Amino acid sequence: MKIEKESKINYNMNFHIISVIGYSSSGKTNFITTAMKLLKKRLNYNIAVIKNVKHHPVDKKGKDSYKFTEAGATYSVIQNDNNETAIFLKKEEIRLEVLLKFLKNGPFKVDIVFTEGFRNLNNPTVLCISNLNEVEEQLTKDVKMVSGVICIKDLNNKNISDLPIVDIESQFSRFLEIFNIT
Repeated sequence: MKIEKESKINYNMNFHIISVIGYSSSGKTNFITTAMKLLKKRLNYNIAVIKNVKHHPVDKKGKDSYKFTEAGATYSVIQNDNNETAIFLKKEEIRLEVLLKFLKNGPFKVDIVFTEGFRNLNNPTVLCISNLNEVEEQLTKDVKMVSGVICIKDLNNKNISDLPIVDIESQFSRFLEIFNIT
């Protein structure tokens, strides 16, 4: 059973957008962090990540950033002594397209944006799985490769549903080829 797309958004961005989907504990975050480190080290790419957090708030009630946005700030920027910065945007609904335009027009150059947990996008996608039986129900036409926890298992078959299984760490060049990253 293939998941139908909720909407198709035409992104006209000056960076690659790669979606990463999969069930909880399938290796999505590990895949993204490993890919980011390799992209930075080998290609000196600047990477952004937009994560869909469905089940818990991004900001904590009672914190200053929460108070600022609740008081009416369109966005609130906080920074600590370690030069860590967070931007909290407060709108009724901020579509992914708006966030991508924000990155495109922002002050920092971005080469690749990874999205994690957005299942209704029309972007080249990595499906992270921990077991072979997780593929069928998550497969879409946008999935270009399979990765995640499944890569630590000794598999005889290096393809699933005609899709390559790629270990991002040991097969980084294959990842670059699949997603046409130069």
